[in-house]
Amino acid sequence: MLPEIAQLLILQDKDQHLRRLRAEIQKMPADAENAKGRLASITATVASAKEEVTQNEIAIRGLELQIQTRRDTIVRLKTQQFETRKNDEFAALAHEVKRYEGDVSKLEDSEMELMEKGEILKAALKEAQARLATTEADVKEELGKIKERYLNVKAQIKEFETIRAGLAAKVDEDLLAGYDRILAGKGEVIAELNGHVCAGCHMKVTAATFNDARAERVITHCPNCGRIVYIAHWDD
Repeated sequence: MLPEIAQLLILQDKDQHLRRLRAEIQKMPADAENAKGRLASITATVASAKEEVTQNEIAIRGLELQIQTRRDTIVRLKTQQFETRKNDEFAALAHEVKRYEGDVSKLEDSEMELMEKGEILKAALKEAQARLATTEADVKEELGKIKERYLNVKAQIKEFETIRAGLAAKVDEDLLAGYDRILAGKGEVIAELNGHVCAGCHMKVTAATFNDARAERVITHCPNCGRIVYIAHWDD
């Protein structure tokens, strides 16, 4: 193996590690937003559950007011019944009392339904609040881990960039410039030849390219993808 290729393989290893670290750090904001999104979702669920409980209680109070109003009316009508001396007026008042008592009965049934519904809504709210508490703890822990990992990866990137700079300084300037061009376009610069096939693009190379790589006299490029190719071993 040419010494230059050995140098570049070490450099490529560091560049690939840097690429993985940078890709990891780039996805961290999305991971954090996903965690915050889960928290926002359950927070909205709790707010909605609270609103349902509140609206149900308002409806119950409204029914209670209607019931009390009708009961007051019933008391007033019965007082009028007691005071009247006319049979037809007494009968009319009795009819009104019966009608209002019917209204009260229906309203009380509705109130009971709302009260039963209220118990269900309160149970749902309690469950949602419990899930919110759990989610808050989970998200806090997750965000803490993301931050910790971010700082750790940033430190690793800085360390590898320093190592990379030291390795790059030992590579021929023109060779490094060509390496960097391929790196920017392909990601992987050095590819092994498996038989006559480039491991980078999986295309067959010419016999001349294969022989040049095998001779190990000059840097050889894949005619298809432009990567630097080498032969790690071969059978004589």
